[in-house]
Amino acid sequence: MKIAFILCPDAIISGNSNGIKNQALSWQKGLEKQNHKVVQTNVWGNYDWKSFDVIHIFGTGLWLYGFVKNLRTKNDNIVISPIIDSLQSKLAYKISTFIGFKKLRLWSPSYTLRKTLPMVKNVYVRSTYEAEFFTKSMGLSKDKLKTIFLNYDNDVCKNIKGKVDTENFCLHISSIYQPRKNVLRLIKAAKKYKFQLVLAGAKGTPEQFKPLKDEIGTSKNIEVLGFVTQEKMIELFKRAKVFALPSICEGVGIVALNAAYHGCEILITEVGGPKEYFSPFATLINPLSVDEIGQGVVKLLGKSRDNKLEEFIKANNSIDVTTMKLEKTYSELIHN
Repeated sequence: MKIAFILCPDAIISGNSNGIKNQALSWQKGLEKQNHKVVQTNVWGNYDWKSFDVIHIFGTGLWLYGFVKNLRTKNDNIVISPIIDSLQSKLAYKISTFIGFKKLRLWSPSYTLRKTLPMVKNVYVRSTYEAEFFTKSMGLSKDKLKTIFLNYDNDVCKNIKGKVDTENFCLHISSIYQPRKNVLRLIKAAKKYKFQLVLAGAKGTPEQFKPLKDEIGTSKNIEVLGFVTQEKMIELFKRAKVFALPSICEGVGIVALNAAYHGCEILITEVGGPKEYFSPFATLINPLSVDEIGQGVVKLLGKSRDNKLEEFIKANNSIDVTTMKLEKTYSELIHN
């Protein structure tokens, strides 16, 4: 198959740290491994759109409706991975999809997406939780939805021969300054329950980092590493007993998949898609409860290690499994 990948324009701002871009790149690697041709399109290119078997759009935005409307005149085998990581309730999100008026050229992001969906063949989601934003908030038919679980990162999860030198600390890796990642409550839990906590990832600006810095204060059991290289990340995964991702809401939590691959025990938010990836082998917590976070981490730090989660992730979230499911949906689209 020959497949065009189109990435939302704003992904260029965050570059290689953009999750939507990384999902597309991962799927490209998997498809190319199976000898399919994937073309990364860009606005400077010149393409024979009829030559593509499938055109896959990643992301959404105000540009989407007019773009798809014009593109489908050349090739209507268009599919999309919109990626919804919303903190809104499904009812609130549904209301937002009506904020717009096409005849007056008034558009909002969710209104644009709702208006565009009838023009695409498949809509790809990463979990049942995300799927419900389309069925319940936009009235989209379940037949049009394709749920493809994401895979762990092959670049981070390779050439590993068992877990060695495990240390009794809890690890967290993210853009730690982002409120959605809930690091402030994780810090409070570490202080209250006195466990060792290592924080890695972008700290943001001094102003963005200040609330975390103030909360840490003089605590000796909390270490902030800031941005770490891929090699350092792998070392941390191999050393840590527990990996915590107590986000207010999380789409998937690829970083937690990577940690589980390396044998970490996982404590993760119950809000969003992660519970479909990790349950029943991970500890799910209410992200608004400092006590649930703290008690969960302490329990996992004291737990005897088993490899049930590690084996589950390796069996169900490899790039080969993801690609096989993606290929099947593409093939059905082409031949129907």
